[in-house]
Amino acid sequence: MHALRQRQCMLHLRCQICGEETFGRSDERYLWLVAGSEPLQEGEESWSPPVHESCAAEAVRYCPHLRKSHVAALVDAPMFWGVAGLVYDPETLEPLPGEDDDGLTHVSFADPQLRWTVAARVIVTLHGCTPVALDDLVGAAV
Repeated sequence: MHALRQRQCMLHLRCQICGEETFGRSDERYLWLVAGSEPLQEGEESWSPPVHESCAAEAVRYCPHLRKSHVAALVDAPMFWGVAGLVYDPETLEPLPGEDDDGLTHVSFADPQLRWTVAARVIVTLHGCTPVALDDLVGAAV
């Protein structure tokens, strides 16, 4: 996902597929959809923005990563935690090796390394997670 679009979607809780607001569910929760096979856990970090049910179904149909395996959860409260980015050594000003497969390091807003980080993504922690089967959720919305 494009870095600017990711930040805008996270900061305003917009759908990562269509870019529209995800407010408006009758249960006042947000749908999170991520690639993987393990259910989303309480307090888990995520850089994926929320999605609408209809957009999630489309994403699973067309995205190779999600088609392979995905998990979904209804989330009560996404809490801003930090960023993923390139961290620079304050002594040498050289980039430090990243912790992720994509070379980025997760840095919380409270971490002193934040001032030496060039952010690429906003990260939230997910609270009040209820795993859901996307097929059931999309079927109920139709």
